[in-house]
Amino acid sequence: MKLFIFKIASLSLALLVLVSTISFTVGTHYCGNIMMDKAILSQAEPCAMHQEMPSEEKSDCCDDEVEIIKGQEILQLTKAEFDLEIPFELVVFSFIHFSSPDLFAKKSASTEVYDPPQYKRDFQLLHQVFLI
Repeated sequence: MKLFIFKIASLSLALLVLVSTISFTVGTHYCGNIMMDKAILSQAEPCAMHQEMPSEEKSDCCDDEVEIIKGQEILQLTKAEFDLEIPFELVVFSFIHFSSPDLFAKKSASTEVYDPPQYKRDFQLLHQVFLI
């Protein structure tokens, strides 16, 4: 479930970056004050009355509007820069205080205690060897 939510969040953030960088146009055709057609990524189709009129009278009756929606053109990847002045004494103190004592100790070769395997048979009785 956690992996599924992580994948959805990653996909939505990738789509957000993609959508914010896309530019597109919205074309609208008006006859008088009435919107006749609206198109995305292309020009709006003119109405039949606009096509029948001579070219001089087209500007009086019908109106075409094109709206350009610009996306972000340059993604600026900036790093947060700050200067943190830490005194040298604090660094040395924290290194000495928080380091483990085994860090400076000399390591010697350790020999592990050998545990022999547990035998199920009694070899003394099997070979009939007894201490007298």
